[in-house]
Formats: sequence, structure tokens, C-alpha cells
Amino acid sequence: MPDTEKSSILPYGRQLIDQTDRDAVADVLGDPFLTTGPKIAEFEAGLCRVTGARHAVACANGTAALHLACMALGISNRDLGVTSPNSFLASANCVEFCGATADFIDIDPATLCMSPEKLDAYCRDVAVPRVVIPVSFAGLAADLPAIKALSETYGFAVIEDAAHALGSEYRSNGTSYACGSCSHSDLAIFSFHPVKTVTSGEGGAVMTNDDVLAGHLRCLRNHGMAPPCKTPGSMEHGAWYYEMHGLGYNYRLTDIQAALGLSQLEKLLEFCARRRQIVAMYHKAFAGSKELLILPHEHLATRACPHLYPIQFKGGAQIRQQVYEALKKENIFTQVHYIPIYWQPYYAEKYRYARGKCPAAETYYSRCLSLPLFPAMSDSDVGRVVDRVLCHVKGR
Repeated sequence: MPDTEKSSILPYGRQLIDQTDRDAVADVLGDPFLTTGPKIAEFEAGLCRVTGARHAVACANGTAALHLACMALGISNRDLGVTSPNSFLASANCVEFCGATADFIDIDPATLCMSPEKLDAYCRDVAVPRVVIPVSFAGLAADLPAIKALSETYGFAVIEDAAHALGSEYRSNGTSYACGSCSHSDLAIFSFHPVKTVTSGEGGAVMTNDDVLAGHLRCLRNHGMAPPCKTPGSMEHGAWYYEMHGLGYNYRLTDIQAALGLSQLEKLLEFCARRRQIVAMYHKAFAGSKELLILPHEHLATRACPHLYPIQFKGGAQIRQQVYEALKKENIFTQVHYIPIYWQPYYAEKYRYARGKCPAAETYYSRCLSLPLFPAMSDSDVGRVVDRVLCHVKGR
């Protein structure tokens, strides 16, 4: 048993900040603009560069990005939006923010992302949603080409929740696409929370290839303010004049955050490579375990930039709880991603969504645990996690 008092603390995720990041932030602190300045545009251009998307609209956080995306599509109280139950609350809450109804499509157990087959069945047998929000979970892309094909059949819009997937790629018909490229979606969003691959402290962005949607997004993130409409007979005003034609929000990102995000973005390939190395070590160590289920190696190996490393215990919730508590005592902090969103009292009480609604997501939740995964982990850190997990599983 390791000496827990001397063992370093290993969280499930953590940012990696170096001197170049600190210098980037310090430089902005000496500039005239701390917010709504030139660093925002530089950061947005960087996001377009790494994804291939035409537009990036930076904003306060990933939740704000989802809300902006729904508002830009005009989602309202007449509409239905569906997402994966295996995600953070924001993937569904953004639909509710607009007064619409959020519902859930079960996951594919092999990828832990929304099942296109279940989505197709929902559209045929239940209702056609106004918007579908597939979540690229743990860095593994949802089946965006299949969902895009369904959108062309049924007419719904697609917002890719790529909060976990900056730096990840997927293939379709022999071509590679970056998550967030909007090659198979109307919009996509990123989060730059400290546990994500790239951080700006807090922050988010909406990506799109649609010029009109991009204009709506930029207006909506800044109180709904826009340049004045040049209508016949309108008064001439100075350069200071602005108009608000619809309700927007203060969802702006600061230049301080953008500077950090831009500096981090320059290390994206390095961060992704290290995450892949750690995942490969975990896979090799756990591949022969009779007690654990892991995501098939070929899924995470297809140029994903892994955000999480979830394992599943064949013994179910009891052994998961035992291992979680044992690791915690040894300063190894794990997490569960995620409780099915519709289990939350808000959704269960408002819509009477019942247990058993999405069996695959519930089965996954009952036995999953996310192990530490972040670029600052050393090989010995990974070995320590592996050793203690296998020890506790075998010694239960």
C-alpha cells in the first residue's frame, strides 16, 4: 500500500499552464483592451485554423455557446430538441433556456455517443425535433455523418456539442474531418474549462460555416446590439450609434481569457499527443482484465484527442463505489461521467421522464468511472493509477 500522506494528488483532469501562457496573459494586462479587443479575433481565427470552420464566435463558457447556438437557430417554446443523456446538464439545458422541450436519445454502447438508429426511430415513431444536439463524448466523435444524413431526411438542425472534442477527428467516405468543423452540422460548440484539452480559464466558442448564423451569434453574445439598419428616411447618427432589434446576452469573452486560450491553442497538438500516449498505456494495462470493460481501442485510436478515460466495472455499481472510495483515500481522484440527465429532478418532475428511458445510458452510468487523464501526468503517475485500480478490483 502506498504512503498516502506522501502520494501526490491526482485529479481526474487538470490544466497545464506554462510560462508562455503566463507571459501571454501578462502582455494583455499591459494593453489598452482587457475585453472586446483584438485578442478575441485572434483566438477566433486560431479556432478556425485548427478546425477548418469558417466562423468562430468566442463567448463566456460552453454553456453560453450552446445557448447562443440554440438562439441563433431561433429555437422557441414551440420546439423540441433532443440530445444524449450521457452528457453534462448544459447539453439539454440550452434547449430549456429557449423555452423549448428537451428530450433524450439513447447511446450506442460501443461509442457512448448518441445512437443514430435510436434517433431515426424517435423521428419515425415519436416526433421530429427542431434541433438535435449529438455529444462527442470523451473526445470520441459522435456519428455526425449519419446524423447529418438523418437531418436531410427529417429536416432538423444539428448542433455538435464538441466540448470534449477539440483536436479530435473522424472519418467519412475516406476523408478526415475535425470535430467542430461543421462539415456535418449547422453549428458546433467548444468549452475551454480548465479540465478541457485547451483552457482559457472559463470560455467557449460556437463554430459555423453559415455567414448569417455567425452574424446572429455575434449580435446575440453582445446584448443583441447591431449596427443601425439603413432604412429609407432613418436618422443619420454618429459612429457611436447602435441598435438592439432583439434580446441578447452579455456572453462576451475577455481579452485576458482569449490570450490564454490562444497560447494554449498553440500547444494543441502536443496536448493531444500526450493524451493519446496516456490512453495507450491505460489500454495496454487493462486489456487483459476480466473485471473491466474499456472503450474499444480502435475507436479512441482514430485520431481522437481523448478528454476522458472511462472504464466500466463488470461487477457494477457496488465495485465501482468501492474502487472510487479506495482511490480517493490514496489521493487518486476519479469522477463519474455522467448521471443520465433525465434523472435530474427538474426533468423527471417536469416531463415525468422515468428510469429505464435510455437503457444503454443507464447501464453505462451504473458501472463507469473516469480515471485521471491530463497532459501533466507522468508515466509513473499512469502506472500508479493502473496499479491501484487493478489491486482494488482484484482484492475486492
